[in-house]
Amino acid sequence: MISTFDVFKIILGIIISVFILFIILRFTGSYTDISESSREVSTMISLKKTIEDVYTTGIETDFEVKDAEFITGYNPPYIETKVSMVSMDPVPLLLVPGTKISLHRNGYDIGWWKFYFIEAMPEANFLFVPLGEGNEKWSVTGNITGSLPSTENTKNKVKFGVGCNGSEFWFGWEGYKFIDAVMPRLIASDSEFSECNNTEYFREKGYVLVTVSDEMKEADFLVKPLTEDVGYVYIKGDEGYSSYVYKNSVDIAALLLGGQKLYEYENEKFFGELEVAIDVSLKKYALLAANENMNRRCGNEISGFVQTLNSIKEIVPKVKKQPKEDDAIQFAALMRESREKYGEIDTVGCG
Repeated sequence: MISTFDVFKIILGIIISVFILFIILRFTGSYTDISESSREVSTMISLKKTIEDVYTTGIETDFEVKDAEFITGYNPPYIETKVSMVSMDPVPLLLVPGTKISLHRNGYDIGWWKFYFIEAMPEANFLFVPLGEGNEKWSVTGNITGSLPSTENTKNKVKFGVGCNGSEFWFGWEGYKFIDAVMPRLIASDSEFSECNNTEYFREKGYVLVTVSDEMKEADFLVKPLTEDVGYVYIKGDEGYSSYVYKNSVDIAALLLGGQKLYEYENEKFFGELEVAIDVSLKKYALLAANENMNRRCGNEISGFVQTLNSIKEIVPKVKKQPKEDDAIQFAALMRESREKYGEIDTVGCG
């Protein structure tokens, strides 16, 4: 017959066993969590390094994230994950989260300065609906395409098409082919397109429709040009349209990929680098102008370029965020002028 002491030992043994099992399970769970967090941190380190490498070298590449829910959002400059927030500064990054993304360096070239930025995005299809007469719609369409990735060297493709109603529909061209092969043909044939009446069909397929028109039209994403470089972007939302002034095609790309948040972030990075570039150039050409021989050879050209840079510097505070239409037009004109003035300096061999 089992004594009271034996019963006590059995009960105590069970309690100790349960306690040990609980500790083991907790430890195993914690170890699993730590292991998972470690993998996610390792992935983010790898992604950050890959983005920096692409930014430095200009060589585009693919990047795969195995956990579909790993990247929970993008709040520039921070990529949000289940573990933490990781800053991608100082690299200007336009990110569309996905499990398989292509990383591509693009740039806005002004001659005396180039603004580089990284676009990281999964496969996407952009469908243009250019309306109205004249070649301005084609110029804007080409500029937008050039500001989005050309993914001929990556597996994750970004493709472009034009039109959307019946026989007017062309699709499946990569960016460089679209600009070099499709657009010249469309311009030469003076092609005209009607408004898209089957928007829902393309929306369900995940296509991004971009309407380019010199008049206000019903559209999910409407680009309304005013000049060669400046215009309005209208984005349709639940409560109507939000409007933004663009000053170059990089603004349009940012709005296409991420809306207001990415537009404001891109402008912050763009103008931050522009102000530094202006200050460096002003110091450089002040030194060149101080050289008697250099001043004799190209003093007029340097003086004209410096004057334009100072004019840009004065207007930058007015166009950093949501600029007025007139200020944006003046800014874009000064940027074009600076490119021309720099070309004059370069021509006489003083660049």
